[in-house]
Amino acid sequence: MEAKNNPTQSAASWNAADVRMSFFKKPISNKWPSGQPLSLFEVYRYISTRRYFPETRDLRLIADDDEARSYKGQHFDYVTPSGVFTYCSDTSLVKHSGVLCMDLDHLDGRVEELFRLLVHEPMFDTLLLFRSPRGTGLKWFIHIDLSRCDHRTWFTAVRNYLMHTYHLTDKQVDKMCGNPSRACFLCHDAGAYLKPDLYEYF
Repeated sequence: MEAKNNPTQSAASWNAADVRMSFFKKPISNKWPSGQPLSLFEVYRYISTRRYFPETRDLRLIADDDEARSYKGQHFDYVTPSGVFTYCSDTSLVKHSGVLCMDLDHLDGRVEELFRLLVHEPMFDTLLLFRSPRGTGLKWFIHIDLSRCDHRTWFTAVRNYLMHTYHLTDKQVDKMCGNPSRACFLCHDAGAYLKPDLYEYF
C-alpha cells in the first residue's frame, strides 16, 4: 500500500539534502501542517538556536511526569520526520522522506554516552541527533532504504538492533513510534548533531 501510493527512491538516488518533512505548530492536537516542509538542516537550525529554549528550560523544571507530558503537548511544535503529509495521519502521506526517527528515552545517566556512540554508529547513517525535550533521551534520525522493506519492518529491525547492541530495554526504545506519521517534538539542544556534509547545501 505504501509503495503503491508513495513511490520511493532507490538507495543510490536518495540524497539527504532532498529530505523534506512536514512541520506542525503547537499544540499536539493540531494535525494540519504549517508552511513549507522542512529540510534536515532547517530542523537542525530550529533545534540548535534558541527558538525553543524557553519552553525546553521550563519543561525540565517540571518534576511530575503527567504535568510534563501535558506541558510538552501544549507548548512544543513538531515535525513528521518520515515525510510530507497533508494531515498528521498515516493515510495522508504524500511522500516518504527515507528517514526513520528512533525515540530513545529513560536513559538515566547514559544520554551523553549513547549520543557519542550513535554519532559514529557503523550500521546506520546518522543524519540528525539531538537530546529530547526533557533531556532524558535522544531523537535519532537515520536513513532507511524503502526499496528493501517497508517502514514498519525497518522500525522493528532497528529497534531490535538498538536493544541488542546498546543493551537497551523495551521501555527505553519506544515501541509506539513505528508508524510513518509519528510526531517528533522540536526542542532546544545547542549541541545537536547534523551530518557534516549537509551543511554544504545551505
